[in-house]
Amino acid sequence: MSTRGGRALRSARQVSELLTVPEEVAVTLDTWRDGGTIESVSAFVAESIQAAVDRRKSLATIECVYGGRPPPEMINRGRELLGLPPLSSDEHPAAGAA
Repeated sequence: MSTRGGRALRSARQVSELLTVPEEVAVTLDTWRDGGTIESVSAFVAESIQAAVDRRKSLATIECVYGGRPPPEMINRGRELLGLPPLSSDEHPAAGAA
């Protein structure tokens, strides 16, 4: 079993024949790869997708526990712990709902 970014990879399969990104993103990815910032574009994309999937799974678990989106205070406390700014009431659909 190989590892990538500290994460064990059990198996892999191609899920898309083609990935198209804006030219400026492609240039940035090429620069990062060529400079050693990222192992490869493919690895970077796979790790980014895995991180997004992990976040979505975590949010789904939290929403299951709360029967919906958690209260804004809880979300903003979590964002604070991560060093992120709080969500505005416009960004939180449940805010202000009674």
